[in-house]
Parts: sequence; structure tokens; C-alpha cells
Amino acid sequence: MAANLHELRFIEGVVSNLALFGEAEPAQVADIARQGWTLQARRGDVLARRGEPLPGLFVVGYGLAKLALRGKEGGERVLRLVGAGQTFGEETALLGLAARYDALALADAKLVVLPPASLFALMDREPRFGRALSRLLAERNFELLGELEAATVQRSPQRLAGYLGSLADPAAAGGRAVRLPVSKTVVAARLGIKKETLSRLLRKLARDGIIEVSRREISILDPAGLVRVATMA
Repeated sequence: MAANLHELRFIEGVVSNLALFGEAEPAQVADIARQGWTLQARRGDVLARRGEPLPGLFVVGYGLAKLALRGKEGGERVLRLVGAGQTFGEETALLGLAARYDALALADAKLVVLPPASLFALMDREPRFGRALSRLLAERNFELLGELEAATVQRSPQRLAGYLGSLADPAAAGGRAVRLPVSKTVVAARLGIKKETLSRLLRKLARDGIIEVSRREISILDPAGLVRVATMA
């Protein structure tokens, strides 16, 4: 699917900024870009459906997407939030299998799609790309094991405290203010709890003097206390 010059430059910029292609030669990046195409999405658009094949590896150029499991009665569990410079669909693209989740745009977004054939060809020519892709998949698997642990052995307060801690920048001087990247409804679905439970847990953390909440803005007043909640038995 050919791209015009403007789109090609956009694809090249997105691809070249991916760690996955960090060791690829400029000519290789350009070749990959020529084989890709862009996908424009509005907030709420479906990017992929469970049970349907994906056309390739998706890279978010800008915007935000969520990967979610949806129940027949409307329940939802958010597996991942995918922002600018992040990817999804590696496993389905490489295995040629149908998606196991729904992918939806949470904001207006523009994505790049890279067909599997272009990835396989680069793996054949460039062992370093194969190693980078293997590392990415291993990291994704490690994260998935962490999610499984949180869902099965951690209670709701632990999961929330761990999530809030992950949003904070430990290098920021006194920078303990964080912002929820998505709505509380989506955060609750990400943590596998109800929105009402999330609100109740936030209020409790606030009463305990650990955080202060103002809509989606959260100040972590007691970082050590938050860690204690996250790691409590």
C-alpha cells in the first residue's frame, strides 16, 4: 500500500524512533517505512477486533489506545494502554493468528502499520533486529507475568498503590504529583476492579494522608506509605 511523500516521512519518523529499530541502518528503516501505511483514528474507533486477524505490527504515532478483553455483559478488563512510540500486535502478526483482544482508540490517534513480511525480511537480513524483537517480546511476557501476579495474589489496595507508584517519576525532585493518563473508569478496568471500588480506595488513601486527589491529579504525600500499601501481605 503506497504512501505519499508526507505519509512516508511520517512513517519513517515513527519507525526510526522505535527502540525496536534502534540498530537498523537508515536504509533498512526507509525500506520498512515504504512497506507500511498509516491509520487515522478518532476517539472510540475500533482498531482491532478479537477473533479477527491483524494486518501487521501497529505503532502509535500519536494518541492513545487500549487493549481490552470484553465480556458479553459489558464488563471490560484493560490489558494495556498503548501510547505514542509504543507497539501492539507483535504476537498476532508473527504467528498469523487472530487477535485475542479488542483495540480501541482512547483519543484521536494516528498509527503506523508494518506488514509481517517486512519484519520477517529484516529478521533474515539483520540478526540484531531479531534480537531486539526477541527482547521486546520477552519484556512483554515479563510484564504479563507481573499483571497475572497482581490479578491473582494481590488485593485491590495493593494493585492501586503499585499503579500510582508506577506513574511517579522517582528522579523528579519532590515531583510526587502524578496524573491519571486516562479516566477513572479505564483505570479501574486496567486494575480489574469496579469504578466504585477505585473511588473508595482513593478516598481511603487520602484519609490516611498518603495521597491528595483532585480529579485526575494526584499528589503523593507519603511515598513510603504508598510503598507499604503496595507491598503489604
